[in-house]
Amino acid sequence: MPTFTYKAKQGPDRTEEGEIDAASQADAADILNDRGLVPISIKEGTVVRREARRRPWARRITRREVVVFTYQLASLTRSGVPILRALSTIRDQTDHPRFKQLVGDIERRIRDGEMLSDAMRGYGAQFPELYVSMVRSGESGGVLDTVLTRLAEAMDQEEDMRRRVQSAMAYPMLTLVMGLLTVFILLTFFLPRVLSLFDEYEKLPLPTRILVETSQFCENHWYWLVLGVALVAALFRRMATRERGRLYVDGLKLKLPLFGSFMLLTDIARFSRTLALLLKSGLSIDRVLILGSQTVSNQVLREEIDGVRRQTISQGMPFSEGVKRARHFPVFVANMCAVGEEAGRLDEALDEVAGFYERQIDRQCQLAISLLEPILILVVGALVGFIVAAMLLPIFELGTRM
Repeated sequence: MPTFTYKAKQGPDRTEEGEIDAASQADAADILNDRGLVPISIKEGTVVRREARRRPWARRITRREVVVFTYQLASLTRSGVPILRALSTIRDQTDHPRFKQLVGDIERRIRDGEMLSDAMRGYGAQFPELYVSMVRSGESGGVLDTVLTRLAEAMDQEEDMRRRVQSAMAYPMLTLVMGLLTVFILLTFFLPRVLSLFDEYEKLPLPTRILVETSQFCENHWYWLVLGVALVAALFRRMATRERGRLYVDGLKLKLPLFGSFMLLTDIARFSRTLALLLKSGLSIDRVLILGSQTVSNQVLREEIDGVRRQTISQGMPFSEGVKRARHFPVFVANMCAVGEEAGRLDEALDEVAGFYERQIDRQCQLAISLLEPILILVVGALVGFIVAAMLLPIFELGTRM
């Protein structure tokens, strides 16, 4: 999701600046309006801070550091430690210089009279709107420690699932990329010199002719091939930053065999886990769906969730019925939500949905690893084998004639 830098008015005398994650500038403006802010300017991109310019090698703040911070803050507040003292303790224990400065800034803003959620609001890259809303609900309900613990556990589970998905996809993708790159380099820079030995042959075997023509094409036009791949990648990246283009690109992703269902289940599991967390915090269903949709990476699915929200709020339709009408949500999700609504335990039903799909994602990860690795090795091996066979066939034919 793109990050926008904003400047907004809060009251007649106060101006606030910060960063916010949103699908578009219009969505960013809506989020600011919901916070009670009047947008002055919204620009895509993050602010390059002064200390970052002086120290470009400084480590960025990772999600793991935010999870540890949340766990620590939950433990300290549960033990009855005042919030300022808790933040001071965490700041002293933090080794990360940028995160230490961030915690210090939050501490100073609280000393100036702000609530914890308001102090965190200016750091959208580390504390998104979902996080801030959860903290605000914990403050208003007097259960900040409980909310922080739930947040940390949910972020930990999401991070664990992301690592499993990345580890499942890393080796197959590396094998494919390195294999194709090796074949391209062989065809472009090495084989043309070797294949020149066959110039005196009057009639070459068909595989050798295919290899010669392909190698000559790559040798003569390799820069156009590289430029074409770069342009296609840049075009898709550019399209992904615009609303219509992103809908098209994300729609293509969902149609990919194996990978499409994999990405869909990952988003549904994350969305269900987030909804369960927000419902347990006592937020309204409208606010829950707005914040929950921000955790979904696929724009097509996010549009469907927005449609469910409109049907639920404006038409008075049950949430499960709106999910049932959505195109990409499985029937299992709608049925589980219907059972949860009837029993008054929708949050528990959504937890069950998230757990079910997380287990299914684990199984698909294992299946992808067991299937993709040998398939990719066979494909790359077949390409290399074809090259070797095409080079040796003329020699074998020459030996047969002699």
